[in-house]
Amino acid sequence: MANNTFVLFSNLHLLTLFVVVLICIIVPIKMKGADQKSLDKISKAIAFIIIAHVISSPIKDQFLLENPYHWVETLPLHMCDLSEIFVAWFLLGGPKICYKIAFFWGMAGASIAMLTPDIERYDIEYIYFYIGHGMIILGIMYATVALGNRPVLRDVGLVSLITLFILLPTIYLINISLGEPANFWYLMKKPEGANPMDFFPEPPYHLLITTPIALVTFCLIYIPFLIKDNFKK
Repeated sequence: MANNTFVLFSNLHLLTLFVVVLICIIVPIKMKGADQKSLDKISKAIAFIIIAHVISSPIKDQFLLENPYHWVETLPLHMCDLSEIFVAWFLLGGPKICYKIAFFWGMAGASIAMLTPDIERYDIEYIYFYIGHGMIILGIMYATVALGNRPVLRDVGLVSLITLFILLPTIYLINISLGEPANFWYLMKKPEGANPMDFFPEPPYHLLITTPIALVTFCLIYIPFLIKDNFKK
């Protein structure tokens, strides 16, 4: 800790997780049942914070880090970046499909990312990482609990199909068009360092394993709603 090196599940990491979870629970619950004007005000506030994060992140990545990223790598095209955009879009009046995609992507991806972040030090990148991923969860929880939205069973298949047959090919073509170092969704090569993808085939053949895993994860995320629906019968 003395050299500012990130330590998984250190006191600071656990404290960060606790604060994020607390905010993501308290804000939606406190706003549930509020008048429409108040709901709209908080929706816009969450959306604008997310938009500010998406816009300022490339600036941080290129000009504020000790080892800056190539401009291509800073484009907001990773799954969590798109989750932020979809959440903000929905909260500002966007179509329901934005919520559905963000729900399954965000609840899975952002949660796992915060538990096992690809972070090396406690610095500005650490702060940005947890603001971005925390706001995804907050936006989804707010849209679900305070605004009364929820996925239905067919949305598991719908989001899976959109992801696999529309968005994934689009991101792959963007990677090809931009060339190195573009590696959005890690479709071109595995991420640096030790990670679960080390056990998978080389991209893009890793999709043969990650796609079923993603589908199972989507189903697991939906289980609480399935249980709730069965209790109502």
